[in-house]
Amino acid sequence: MGDAMLRTAARHGCLFLGTVVSGLSAFGSPEPIPVHAETFDIDYHVNDAALPLASVQLWYTPDRGQTWRDYGGDPDRQSPITFSAPGEGLYGFYLIVTNAAGPSSSAPLNGAQPQLWAFVDSTAPVVQLHPLRQSTQLGKRILQVRWTAIDAHLGPRPVALSYESRPAQRWRAITPDPIANTGRYDWTIPDDVSGPVAVRVTVQDQGGHRTHSKPEVMELGGHLSPAGAAPDDVRLSIQDPAVPVSRPAAARAKRLFDEALRFRDRGLYAEGIARLREVVRLRPDWPEAFAEMADMLYRIGDPERALSAYQLALRHRPNMRSALRGSALVYRRQNDHTAAARSLRTILHNQPDDAETWMNLGDVAVYQGDELLARECYTRATQVDPRAPEIVAEARKRLDVMASVSRTYRPTGE
Repeated sequence: MGDAMLRTAARHGCLFLGTVVSGLSAFGSPEPIPVHAETFDIDYHVNDAALPLASVQLWYTPDRGQTWRDYGGDPDRQSPITFSAPGEGLYGFYLIVTNAAGPSSSAPLNGAQPQLWAFVDSTAPVVQLHPLRQSTQLGKRILQVRWTAIDAHLGPRPVALSYESRPAQRWRAITPDPIANTGRYDWTIPDDVSGPVAVRVTVQDQGGHRTHSKPEVMELGGHLSPAGAAPDDVRLSIQDPAVPVSRPAAARAKRLFDEALRFRDRGLYAEGIARLREVVRLRPDWPEAFAEMADMLYRIGDPERALSAYQLALRHRPNMRSALRGSALVYRRQNDHTAAARSLRTILHNQPDDAETWMNLGDVAVYQGDELLARECYTRATQVDPRAPEIVAEARKRLDVMASVSRTYRPTGE
């Protein structure tokens, strides 16, 4: 029996693992193949001389070969074998076929290299471009480009910025190469660019998905005169009209949103987030979807992306209580108590009888060392809404603790 040969190709969401089997020892470790579905087929090919097969067994690794798991056999021993990934990410595969001469190899040991890699990513990035602003620096026109991009599988430089001068329909790169997902870029506008200019952000994840933001359009003034910079107040921001959502798209978004909430209620946050990313791709103006996504991101320990999602929700609905409350939680976790207090005060500006928010603002005041403000907020929490007895009880406990601390505190030297 001679050596085996491993080949790979991507074909309609199906991986091709071709093995010319005689000695039945596959080798090789190709680059990961992007797959845009969590359930897909793996094709394999065995030469006629090795038939009939007694079994076909698939092993996989979710951690780059550190550990291996037996996925199971192919019942009919005929290509393809179907694989359902437990979630998104990088997977390695190892196929063992057995005929009358024996198995192609023993089971892969921890640390063994896969025969085939696949990067499973079923959801595209979510990206929104924020309103543009023009300014001047050192006599140069600057366009401030700000965006938010959310995806679980972004590489180190996933963002491309481009522009087109209207009415021409030709996009040009702003930067020669992709850039990091910093959320901000200050573009020095070329002297020959003026008039209405559209800007967009394109984000590509490691799974091969590419998402374009909705373009933002700004009327740019001409190049600056040698005498000085053009005044910042001479600018006009224009947004493209919203693209209406088709009835099928709206229905699919609603169905996916409901699925996400069911996953949330079962504690399956990663699955819920994946559904919501698709929802906001279909309905980028749905603040509830962004807020729910942010809540789930916070629960899985990703406060930075949670804050980005809360900010997107607030862009569409600035007074949204759940998004303001969630952003306050993130700010507190980041020790940015000033920002947390600002979010909570925005809630109280619109809902002054919100007892829970008064209590949360008191907690922030404690972190800021403002005991007087904390007492005031806790006291307000006990008074504004008698229909919230649990909040009232918690606020009174906090007041009792503060009173107890004050009675037992003695300055150094007494």
